[in-house]
Amino acid sequence: MRIFLSILVLLFSQLLAVSQQQCNSAQYQQEMIRHYPGLSSKIASIETFTRNLLLRKASQKDTSSTTKEPELIRIPVVVHVIYHSSSENISDAQIQSQIDVLNQDYQRLNADTVKTPSFFRASAANCGFQFGLAKIDPHGYATTGIIRKSTTILSFNINDDIKSSASGGDDAWDCDNYLNIWVGSLSTGILGYSSVPGGPKENDGVVIQYTAFGTVGTAAAPFNRGRTTTHEIGHWLNLIHTWGDADCGDDKVADTPPQEAPTRGCPGTAKISCTNGPNGDMYMNFMDFTDDACMNLFTNGQKERMHSLFAPGGPRFPLLSSTAISSLSQSSPLEARQDQDDNDLRIHIYPNPASDIVYLQISNGLSAISTVELYNEMGQRVMTVRLNQHLQQINVSSLKAGIYYIKTDDGKTRNVTKLVKL
Repeated sequence: MRIFLSILVLLFSQLLAVSQQQCNSAQYQQEMIRHYPGLSSKIASIETFTRNLLLRKASQKDTSSTTKEPELIRIPVVVHVIYHSSSENISDAQIQSQIDVLNQDYQRLNADTVKTPSFFRASAANCGFQFGLAKIDPHGYATTGIIRKSTTILSFNINDDIKSSASGGDDAWDCDNYLNIWVGSLSTGILGYSSVPGGPKENDGVVIQYTAFGTVGTAAAPFNRGRTTTHEIGHWLNLIHTWGDADCGDDKVADTPPQEAPTRGCPGTAKISCTNGPNGDMYMNFMDFTDDACMNLFTNGQKERMHSLFAPGGPRFPLLSSTAISSLSQSSPLEARQDQDDNDLRIHIYPNPASDIVYLQISNGLSAISTVELYNEMGQRVMTVRLNQHLQQINVSSLKAGIYYIKTDDGKTRNVTKLVKL
């Protein structure tokens, strides 16, 4: 009988551990605040920035303002696969399946949008984010956007060891140019966690349990549809859990109903709390704790909150200028090497940013090239200019405001220079 009871207790404890698997971002944030006393004020400052920006945008809408923001925010991704066993060394196909899920979920292209209750559909949003594996590494060389590293560590927790080569993980790439995602074996109960906007750059990114990443390979039900990563990137984009991490707490978003606590499993009917009837909790929101199969939307309010990070002065604004997923990547560095000899091609462009006229100054190598090409952020060529002098004038007044890339190639060195068109 004792053996039988012991087995029951063991089975129950294992089932309980599985049922309590969750996002640990809230706990991680508290740990970070304890370790970095100044972080609390940074978080408050970002919150003030976000609130004021959203208030201004609401006011501008009321007065029919035509304030422009990017239709699609492109996020270069680097995936650090940290593995102890061969099963943890997930495949490229599994990684790509996760990128596909992110693009579907953040652009509301996911097939399960049909499961969004009719009374919440007006709030559901195409959040306008596109994710892609980086094509260019921090040194300017071509990359697959996937780093694989063997480790002696059996499992990681929320102390960020997975983000450091010195502690068995892998160092972050510059967060002003990349979204870092670490995938590995996490301690029991941890599905994933995200860094805090405004936190240390070397810690910036999200960490995901290797059995909850992507939709194939090691991905295991009920977290086998890539929604753990969708959820954690929501935190990386400054979203809060739908219950505000407190009983009927505040997630700072107006169009998500108040909610008493996280939802687990997959409710089949309305779940009413915090006097939010008749429709109840928005448990199908990506920022709740429901199983992957029951998540299917972000709201317009959540979209606005995420986009605020990319406004001038926002903590994610530098990512708008990243060239890491530019289709112009190549196997040699983008910029001329420092050890070039005096006969090598050198390119300078000014003013930059510019509104109508820019000047392209060519030092050496003019005879080796006859044209320069301008590309937009989608990698589409928008202009070709024939060169006939060392100081070439280019009229860009007809181009839309945004980021462009000027490419030159003299047969030895390919140069790509970013131009900001006002």
